[in-house]
Amino acid sequence: MNSYSDLTKKMNEQLINANQDKINIWKEYVLFDWHWWFGVLLAIVPIILWIKFRDKNLTVVLLLAGLTSAILSAYFDTTFLFFGLFDYRYEVTPMGPNYLPWNFCFIPVLIMFTVQLFSKINIYLKGVILSALVSFIGLPILSWMRIFNLINWNYFYSFIVFFTIFSLSYQMSKIAKFITK
Repeated sequence: MNSYSDLTKKMNEQLINANQDKINIWKEYVLFDWHWWFGVLLAIVPIILWIKFRDKNLTVVLLLAGLTSAILSAYFDTTFLFFGLFDYRYEVTPMGPNYLPWNFCFIPVLIMFTVQLFSKINIYLKGVILSALVSFIGLPILSWMRIFNLINWNYFYSFIVFFTIFSLSYQMSKIAKFITK
């Protein structure tokens, strides 16, 4: 009879082998493919734009909103990927399950600019518009590009998730504004 320790050791070995296969596939088919270059640009361009056009007086506030959105986006993605609801292809790096340019660059910068540029618009209206743009335009484009692969998921679920991410990130920016006064 196998013990828990034996089973987890075997599972860990299988995971290491699967990860090595993933790295080999990534090196053979993804690295330097146009999808890979798109991911590199999706990681770099938003950050350059944010550095250039951010309101420097709101840097701490915006960074807290961006950090919150990156953490939440990565958490939700990891959870949904774990359950096989969708997956990403053509990762910039084979390590980790998330599409890093999306979770740690594009989404945070999009939320930071939304917080900065549309401060007079109702939070819920901002959240609905941004979530709709990301879920019903951004993700279908990533699907069309074969980067985002729906399995047991639909874009409306993404709308709810992005609305939640935006709302919590926006609230964190409000807390930061209060603290930095």
